[in-house]
Amino acid sequence: MYILADYELVYNTDSGYFEVEKDDSVVSLCPVCVRELVYRDKRLRIFKQNNGKAEHIKIHRLYCSKCDCLHNELPDCLVPYKHYGAEVVENVLDEVSTPEDLSTEDYPCEATMMRWKAWWESNRIRACGILASMRKRYHMPLPSLSDRRSLGSGWLCEILHMICNSGGRLECT
Repeated sequence: MYILADYELVYNTDSGYFEVEKDDSVVSLCPVCVRELVYRDKRLRIFKQNNGKAEHIKIHRLYCSKCDCLHNELPDCLVPYKHYGAEVVENVLDEVSTPEDLSTEDYPCEATMMRWKAWWESNRIRACGILASMRKRYHMPLPSLSDRRSLGSGWLCEILHMICNSGGRLECT
């Protein structure tokens, strides 16, 4: 998994899905072995917003010839292994969106919200550990999870970007 931060989503009216456009001069590096990734193909990925309407995004799949890994290149508006957008998931985790909200009373459903909260709770310590390890390894002043989360919206995208692109991952539940 590789997460893009600098991209543009462009809707293709002929095919009815979004395409990820990025600067071709930016080199994507394998999060496993840090070798340059090579474009392989594209595939469709589901993307849901608050209203539950499913859109599709055509994402790139990249290949690493050194470690023989295939990586999906996700825009940071998506959460790995989740259909809903990062903003929707983040709002549920921050309890901005709750099952009682009329704007989100059906999508995502209460059971999905509970699963996301359980997923985050089971991965929170792991995320903190990965970020602490990155701070120590790279001697960088990376924010702690609580520091970044206290700054407001966008924290989930930023955290997932750092974790996935450094070779870490959060467990699926």
